[in-house]
Amino acid sequence: MNPRTLLPIALVAGFLVTLAGSAQQNVPSGAKVLLLSGGQRNHHGYRRQAQLLQKALEDTKQFQATICEDAAILETPALQKYDLIVATADRRDPEFRLTETQQRALLKFVHDGKGFFALHGFCCADRMWVPEMRELLGGVLAHFGTPDTKVQSGKFLLKILDPSHPAVRGLTDFEHEDELYYHLQTHGELHPLAVASFEGMDWPVLWTRMYGLGKVCVSVFGHCGVQPGAKDPLEHEPFRRLILQGIAWSAGRELPAKDRP
Repeated sequence: MNPRTLLPIALVAGFLVTLAGSAQQNVPSGAKVLLLSGGQRNHHGYRRQAQLLQKALEDTKQFQATICEDAAILETPALQKYDLIVATADRRDPEFRLTETQQRALLKFVHDGKGFFALHGFCCADRMWVPEMRELLGGVLAHFGTPDTKVQSGKFLLKILDPSHPAVRGLTDFEHEDELYYHLQTHGELHPLAVASFEGMDWPVLWTRMYGLGKVCVSVFGHCGVQPGAKDPLEHEPFRRLILQGIAWSAGRELPAKDRP
């Protein structure tokens, strides 16, 4: 066969394998996850990250995840079929900004007892947020108000503070390359489960809290660049495990050892 013909065939075959590997799975007994993606189109690789996270969740056989980029779903009865929301994107731009009605619906969802997990970009506070959004998260990046949150990319030592907590059980300290938000603006008490060492200080990067009856877990780490070749931090096994266990805790579940990545 002509080598020039082989190349397109190989490319098509590789594309089909990728599609098969990332196909959605049917997990009827799994916790129902609304993976709320979307966000600034030129800032994070949120769509690629959502697909990667969906597959990682469903591979545990503990979750059934649905990806949605339009926050209008928060205003519909369909929201009630989900056990938790995983929000992954910076929504400060006009296209994806949460309306006040959508914010109130999200807050009620969690306050009434459902779970919530915020990954990296969703920690970026919007000037249009109602005050309760900061209470929901506990700590946010903001360049208005004080302190002025700082951002640093690099490799950090991530230290586990509470190894008995289900969200970090079985994990030990590890080095991780990501984007750190530090000097966060905080609201209320945080329960840090992991910190990152930088400039001689330990900065919270994963914490839990309650909002009403709902469980909330927040990860400062999780930056996926928009560049085509950018590596997603979820490809790093210890970090992926940390995120999956945090999501499980938010849903009122715990990953059995055999289901941890």
